[in-house]
Amino acid sequence: MLSNTSPGTKGARGVRAASAASAARWGERRARTMLASIKGFWKVCRYGDLYMVLAALAAQSINISVGFCQGFSAVLLPQYTHEHPNITYEQSSWIASLGVISNPVGALLGGMMVDAVGRRLLLQSIVLPNLIGWLVIAFSETYVFLCVGRFITGFTIGMSTVSYIYVAEITTPEKRGVLSALGPGLVSTGIFVVYSLGAFVHWRKVAAICAGVSLLTPFLMYFVPESPLWLASKGHMKEAYNSMFWLRQNNSAAQQELMEFTKDRKSGETMSFKDKLCLFKRRSVLKPFILLIVFFIFQEMSGIYVILYYAVDFFKSVGTSVNEFTASIIVGGVRVFMGAVGACLINSFRRKTLAATSGLLLGMAMLGAAVCDTLNGPPLVKLACVLLHVSFSMVGFLQLPWIMSGELYPQDIRGVMSGATSCCAYVLIFFNIKTYPQLENLLTSNGTLYIFGICALMGAAYCLWFLPETKGKSLTEIMKQFDEERTDVDPEACFSKEKQYSIEERQVQRRHSAGAAVSLEKNKDIFTPYWIQETDEKIKHKQ
Repeated sequence: MLSNTSPGTKGARGVRAASAASAARWGERRARTMLASIKGFWKVCRYGDLYMVLAALAAQSINISVGFCQGFSAVLLPQYTHEHPNITYEQSSWIASLGVISNPVGALLGGMMVDAVGRRLLLQSIVLPNLIGWLVIAFSETYVFLCVGRFITGFTIGMSTVSYIYVAEITTPEKRGVLSALGPGLVSTGIFVVYSLGAFVHWRKVAAICAGVSLLTPFLMYFVPESPLWLASKGHMKEAYNSMFWLRQNNSAAQQELMEFTKDRKSGETMSFKDKLCLFKRRSVLKPFILLIVFFIFQEMSGIYVILYYAVDFFKSVGTSVNEFTASIIVGGVRVFMGAVGACLINSFRRKTLAATSGLLLGMAMLGAAVCDTLNGPPLVKLACVLLHVSFSMVGFLQLPWIMSGELYPQDIRGVMSGATSCCAYVLIFFNIKTYPQLENLLTSNGTLYIFGICALMGAAYCLWFLPETKGKSLTEIMKQFDEERTDVDPEACFSKEKQYSIEERQVQRRHSAGAAVSLEKNKDIFTPYWIQETDEKIKHKQ
């Protein structure tokens, strides 16, 4: 008996069956991928990475206001000089530089307060000078009040460096780099927003918007805990455990890391006032301080902050064919995008490699703009070279010295030395911003481009030869690079060898969330974790 089904029909059915099977296999793979994603997300939540990231984001949100402060002068000066044609070049430079001159004072004040009141409270307190400064600017009727407002908002930039200390102390060594790099990325986001607003909105309304955004950080910090390392150093062990458990969402991990914190704290308690003063004279303090200051000198002289504070006027003087306001918005967008790229690269490449490569490329880009200007080349080529300069600066040369200022110093004086380093850096920035108009008048815009390019190349060589490596290292491992003493001596104390623990005792190396490797003796009598016993029942009840 012959079948009524033609070969064409059989072929069509086969194609449909194959398509259905293929769709089923695709759906199965899709379901597996989604399941794997859900499992991965659950692991992140279960082991605390999500909470650690949220806490880091809350602390780094202050850098959005820092970006507002840094980028505001670029949109204020063109509008203000148009409204007041009689304003002098010197007065314009003061409007720009007064947002920097108070940065060192804010950095020193923040460095002294951060160890006294804590990282979280200081981050919340920054809203006061920030809000007051922006409101003074928004309602200013005279040149003097405008300068006063700029001076007050400058405190925000100086005190904001505490965010890097907080992030360094709550994160693991593997996550510290990328989460610290969020700071410069959010600064760039703030700059991009204020540039965009300045192109369409009056500068008074821009200042009012910046005042409203300044309330974001204290609101977010209300929901995250204080640094467990700071709490442990003050003897608040129960609060430190609760903070660590919130960050890790894991009882055993929180207990283990807090035990290590307690061991560090007990060692520090035996130090006398003379011993603590000795910390400032140690090679592990002086050497990183000098290395960072030299790094900052090359950073400022490469023109990064000149383009930032004088964006509109800079593009007008360079002579690009694009509208200067449009060019500044493009620069802001490039900074945001490359800031994200830099945050990704910082976990994949060594710090020294990133800094040297970044300095080399941005130096070549700036020299390219200078040569193009000398030869009267196309304006778009000059704009492209400047954009490349901004892009390459965001993958190492801009953010690394700020990140490393929270990594290189011992725990006992990290706040003070980080504040002192930031203070010196802001003095250099102020000097650079204040003298740029005079430098441009003396050497012309072409000469300044050559100086920026040459200094960037010199900075790249310096980073390659002298910059310490911190990628993937704990904070104690980083400090040991600068300690001239033997590794069996505690790098965070100035004790004599008689006060050190015997090297014959067996020790175990572990890491805590701040990244510091500590030595725990195998002795049950090191301390009694009473604070764990009090909270175990509560945690079991919650679980």
